[in-house]
Amino acid sequence: MPRLRPLFLTAILFAPGCAPLRDMPTPAAPAETIAAASVSTPPIPTLTGRQATPLSPTSVPAASPIPALVGETVIASPSPFPTSLPTPDPSPTPCVEPGRIEFGEVNSAVAGEPMRYRIYLPPCYGSDGRVYPALYMLGGNIHDDAIWDVLGLDEAAESGITTGQVPPLLIVMPDNGWLANTTTSGPSSYEGFVLNELIPHIEATYCAWPAAEGRAVGGLSRGGYWSLMMAFRQPDVFLSVGAHSPALIDSYAGPAEDPAITGVTNDLGDLRIWIDIAERDPYIVQARPLHDVLESAGVPHEWHVNEGTHDEAYWRANLYSYLSWYSDGWRIDRDQLPECATP
Repeated sequence: MPRLRPLFLTAILFAPGCAPLRDMPTPAAPAETIAAASVSTPPIPTLTGRQATPLSPTSVPAASPIPALVGETVIASPSPFPTSLPTPDPSPTPCVEPGRIEFGEVNSAVAGEPMRYRIYLPPCYGSDGRVYPALYMLGGNIHDDAIWDVLGLDEAAESGITTGQVPPLLIVMPDNGWLANTTTSGPSSYEGFVLNELIPHIEATYCAWPAAEGRAVGGLSRGGYWSLMMAFRQPDVFLSVGAHSPALIDSYAGPAEDPAITGVTNDLGDLRIWIDIAERDPYIVQARPLHDVLESAGVPHEWHVNEGTHDEAYWRANLYSYLSWYSDGWRIDRDQLPECATP
């Protein structure tokens, strides 16, 4: 779908404690895909102000319980990720209106300025009067709201939806801004912006499913760290969390923020977890210990190490795998979804 894209940032801006890629060790790692078993863990601490009133008058309905996921833990093949989606539904719902990207802003009290976002709306958006699951996809510390659009995530979703391989969904692509690079956690951080401002704004403005069952969060690089940090601290907010080449290097993160700690001390319930990284990615030095501790504690998750390095080519090559995994949590009939209350 043709549209104008903003210029990609050429300056690399690292958050406090984030060393440039060239300064990170680069160990070799064999391709592998591993998953772990379940475990019961103590309750998660509550984030103050998590359910703050959104910018519009509409409040966010309370998230309903996340259903148990049968067969969530999968031992996958060590071969590279597939480059196509699963076999399509033999009778996908016909739709002549294509999907589209819209641009918006959140007047953020946390950031003290408007925060931009892009949102992908699926074909025939709103025509059946039902809500849609929403996938929040975060970029890295040098990215703005354009990165997942530039990688082609919306085109991949469009292809999958029109052939019945991906359920109709919304994809929200926010700008990280300075918040994501200079804050750690809590209501005054990027976490607070996403949970208390962005999500309520999207659910008050679009036909987004306003419950945990209808939300997933993921990100690449620094965004992968944020997605894990938020979801492990607040697992009742999301159905699924994905970390794609996560850069787990926040020097200011303490026990309350470190996914290697919160992932085993907080009760994650039925949260679906995916972590992937390339075998030549410098950040595998931090990602592998996270997998190891989750595996040792029996926390269900998918762990994938594949060919490649920390770059756009790697993420672009794996878009269909990401979409397929997120979609697995939402393979339900649309007529079973709630009606959309958004005008």
